Amino acid sequence: MSNKIHLLVFGLVLVLAALCRFWAAPISAGPDVLQFWAFAKVFQIHGLDFYRYADATAAFFPFKGWGFVYPPIWLLLLGLALLAAPTSMVRHAITDSGWQLAMKTPIIVADMAIGCLLYLAVPGSRRWKLLFACLWLFHPTAWYQSAVFGQFDAVAAAFLLAAIILLERGRDWPAFLLAGLAVMTKQHTLVPIAVMAVIVARQINRRRLTSNVAIFAGVVIAFSIPFLLTGNFSAYAHSLFLPGQAPGYQVPLVYAFSGIGALLTYLQEIFGWATSGLLPFTVPVTLLAIAAVMVLSYRRTITPAQGALVGFLALLSFLYRVNYQYFIVYIPIALLVAAQTRYRGERVLALVLALLPAVWLWLFNTYFWFNYLEPASHRVTQILTSIGLAHSLLPDYAYVSLALAIMGLSIAYVVCVFTRWHNPKDGAKPLLNALGS
Repeated sequence: MSNKIHLLVFGLVLVLAALCRFWAAPISAGPDVLQFWAFAKVFQIHGLDFYRYADATAAFFPFKGWGFVYPPIWLLLLGLALLAAPTSMVRHAITDSGWQLAMKTPIIVADMAIGCLLYLAVPGSRRWKLLFACLWLFHPTAWYQSAVFGQFDAVAAAFLLAAIILLERGRDWPAFLLAGLAVMTKQHTLVPIAVMAVIVARQINRRRLTSNVAIFAGVVIAFSIPFLLTGNFSAYAHSLFLPGQAPGYQVPLVYAFSGIGALLTYLQEIFGWATSGLLPFTVPVTLLAIAAVMVLSYRRTITPAQGALVGFLALLSFLYRVNYQYFIVYIPIALLVAAQTRYRGERVLALVLALLPAVWLWLFNTYFWFNYLEPASHRVTQILTSIGLAHSLLPDYAYVSLALAIMGLSIAYVVCVFTRWHNPKDGAKPLLNALGS
C-alpha cells in the first residue's frame, strides 16, 4: 500500500475519532464541566488575580468549596473556551451545550495530537503505526474523559508524550520546554519528567543539563509570574502544591482506582476494620517508591519512555487516591513503549496496562453522564446499552478487584523494567548518540 493511501487511511481514522468525540461532547457532562464554567467566570471577572478567588465561594459556583487546584495552562484554556461561548450559562443541575463543546474542544484536539504523535513516533511499518495510533484514538477511556466526563489530562499527556519523543531523538532542549508545559497543565506529570531528567543526567555534561533545567524552570516561571505579581503567593502555592483532598476512605468505591485506598475502604465497609489510620502512611511510601525509581533509573540503562512510564506507575501504585482521568497520562506512554520494545513480555504487559482501564466503562452506567444534567440525552441510552455500556452498579468487590489488578500489574512492570528489561540496546543507543552529539 502506498504512502499516500496510508496517509489517507490515517486521515479518515482521525476524522472518525474526532466525530465520535464531537458527537458526545455537547450532550454529556460530568460535574467538573459545571465547575470549570464557574472558574472561567472568575477568571473573566478577576483576571490574573484569579487564584485569590480559586476556593469556589462565589455565589455562581455549582459546588461550593470545590477549589481550583491546577496550574495556569488549563485556566487559560478555560478563559478561551468562555470567549468562544460568551453567552453560556450553567447552574447546579443545568448545563449549556455551547459551553460543553467549547470547553471539551481543547481536550479533543489534544487527543487527536496524541494519535498523530504515536503515528509519527512508533517504529516500523505504517500498518504498525496505524495500529498503535488507533489503540489510542479509539480507546474507550480516552473517549470518555475528553468527550463525556470532560477532564483535561489529555492536554498534559500530549505535552508529555511530545517531550518523550523529542528526548529520545536527542532534542533535549525543546523536550524540556514541553515538559514544562506538561507540568504547568497538571502537576503530577512532574514525576515522570523527574525520572526522564535523571536518565538524561547520566548521559550529558553538567552545562547541558543545567541548560535543560533552566528551560524547564523558565517555562514554570513564565506562566507563574503573571499570577504572582498580584500578590497571590500563598493562594497560588495552595492551589498548586497542597493536595486537593487529605487521605481518607474512597467512597463510593465505584470511583476508587487506588489499589491501596480501595482495599482499605473495602475492609472497613465489609469487616468494620478501622483502617483509616493506615492511609496517611501511603504518602511516605509513595515518595520512597518514586525515589527508588529515580535511583534505579540512573543506575540502569532504560529509555526515556520506560522511565516516564515506571515513574508514573510508581506514583499511581501507592497513591492513596487515584482518579480515573489519571490513567490518561500513562496510557499513550505505555502504547509507545509497547511499540518500541524488543521484549515480548514488556510489550504484552504494557498493552495490558494501556487497555485495562477501559474495562471500568463496562462495569459502570456510562450513559449516566448523558442524563445527569438538564437537558438530558435519553436517546443515547439505547445506543450505549447496545454495546454494553449501561450496566447497573456491581458489587464493590468488582471495582476493588479492578483497582488492585491495575496496581499489581503496575508494580510488576516497574520491577521487571529494572530486573529484566533494562539495558535495551536498540532503544538506548539512539539516545546516547543523539545526546552525546
